[in-house]
Amino acid sequence: LGVPFLLIALGVRRGMGAMTFLRRHRLVLQRTGGAVLVVLGVLMAAGLWGNWVTQLQDWFANEVRLPI
Repeated sequence: LGVPFLLIALGVRRGMGAMTFLRRHRLVLQRTGGAVLVVLGVLMAAGLWGNWVTQLQDWFANEVRLPI
C-alpha cells in the first residue's frame, strides 16, 4: 500500500531539480513566451496565421500517415 507514496516522494525529489532550473531561467522563459505571443498576434492580425494553420491541416489530412 505504501509503494505508490514512496514512488511519488522519489518523483517529487527529482521534480525539485526541474523547478530549480525553471526558477533560475524564469526571466528568459517569460521574455521568450512574450515574444512568441507578440509574433503570433502579428501573424493573426495580418491573416497569415489562418493560412498557415489551414496548410498544416491539409498536410496532416492528406500526407501524414500515422502508425496507429
